[in-house]
Amino acid sequence: MTGTIIILPGGERFQLEWRRTDPERWERRLKAKYDESRSAERSDKARCLCQHRGASLPLQIRYRADSHSYHLAVWPNEGPLHEKTCPFYKPDPEKSGRASYVNSVIREGEDGDVAVTLSIGLRRKGPPRPVDDTPLPASDRPGQARQRRMTPLGLLHLLWERAGLTEWLPQFARHRTPTVALGRIASAGTRIRAQGRLISDLLCPVAPGHEKFGRRFHAIVRTEGQENHLFLIGFVKALEPDPRGNFTMALNGQRDGYRCFLTVPAAERNRLARSHQLAAATLALPEAARQAHVVALLYVTARNIGTPNSRWRGWIQAEVRTGALMTVSRSMLPFESSHELAVADALVAAGRAFEKPLRFDAERNLVFPDFILQDTARSAGYPMEVFGRTDEAYTTRRAEKENYYDATFGAGGWWSWDATTGSRMPPFPSGRLR
Repeated sequence: MTGTIIILPGGERFQLEWRRTDPERWERRLKAKYDESRSAERSDKARCLCQHRGASLPLQIRYRADSHSYHLAVWPNEGPLHEKTCPFYKPDPEKSGRASYVNSVIREGEDGDVAVTLSIGLRRKGPPRPVDDTPLPASDRPGQARQRRMTPLGLLHLLWERAGLTEWLPQFARHRTPTVALGRIASAGTRIRAQGRLISDLLCPVAPGHEKFGRRFHAIVRTEGQENHLFLIGFVKALEPDPRGNFTMALNGQRDGYRCFLTVPAAERNRLARSHQLAAATLALPEAARQAHVVALLYVTARNIGTPNSRWRGWIQAEVRTGALMTVSRSMLPFESSHELAVADALVAAGRAFEKPLRFDAERNLVFPDFILQDTARSAGYPMEVFGRTDEAYTTRRAEKENYYDATFGAGGWWSWDATTGSRMPPFPSGRLR
């Protein structure tokens, strides 16, 4: 896609930048073309400059009654057909762990928003509601379409993906900071619903030096009531035992106006450590020795401390009910092993454009690439795989992966590195000339 030009019904040229630079014009022109777009044939609807099989890809002009505003949206399930540089591009669910969910778990609306079915009940009071987590029968593709609900880890991955943080372009260098990432996460939460509620209504980012997020945290607790459930998301600074046998978690920036104590019951801390061993190992290192960040999405019970004459009056006591951890590089790219981190850092250093598919709640036997290069001659992307273990179970899985990649992309049509041999990382496939 060249630039940000949109063609409206009737051939009028429209600039995406107007939403930021000239919002009055943006609203006026979309409103004027709204009815015409709805009644037009597919080929005459609003469109970007992307093409699929020689035909233009249409866009929708949508009206949001809650904000009385107009916007452009990709057609359902057509996001992967757009060019990678197009603002309407969306990753293909089949190339990540999203393929493990049954269709009802992630429901994409016509306006690009999604509704999800979570494994926890978003209740204001009381413990999280139990759910039936019995898996569905296995399908033809191992690990596919078995998960009927999304866990906090799946939600964390969805937020990261919807925020565009699984993609990397050379121009992102020096602009991907934890605070920027959390700002994008907050925006992504406005487009995700669960149990009829916007995730953004319950999502409180914790970011260094971001007083607005801190004020929002206290405002949500005041609004929701004396005791309520909400999500905290931030970068973990420390997770340490407390005198009562539980643990205290500190998020980066938590001292900057959040006025919050964050406790983790021992049982939940142990579950997090078992489920997220790489993150737990990273947090066990001194902060100065860590080569990566650990992100936490925490579903907490929060209440105001109202004890009279207490020095902590007006602070918030939050206790973690459940949650998920994710390890990310300095460039905010998730990874699942030290070998993946080495590849991600090398791709960034080489100035390559690529995606990092996420696992969501998929079982380990679901096959999808570790990375997908997006700047080669292959328009569908160039898959990359890192082999990092030698145990018998993994050897069997490796053979399955190799057979899948050979059948799908052709022998020699994918990149791999056997990191178990101590060999140097192979050269990356050549990029397109710029």
